[in-house]
Amino acid sequence: MRKKKLFIGALLVIASLIMMGRDYYLAKEDKPPNFSILSNVYKDGGTKVYTGLGYKVIDYNQIDGRKDVVFVPFYVDAWVIK
Repeated sequence: MRKKKLFIGALLVIASLIMMGRDYYLAKEDKPPNFSILSNVYKDGGTKVYTGLGYKVIDYNQIDGRKDVVFVPFYVDAWVIK
């Protein structure tokens, strides 16, 4: 029984790392993430904040400003990115 729980836990960790890696790759390509949940939309032109398991992806779409996508790990606050 203990081996089964360990195996399932390892699968969950590996799956979450794969999802995080995919969202990181998409952020580097300036595309919105696949495996994150939309958590906030700002009225600055449509900036969207997606929340994943231990990270955030910010899709900037400011009217007179940024138009990129930023990957923010859990140990970095969003104010550091600005």
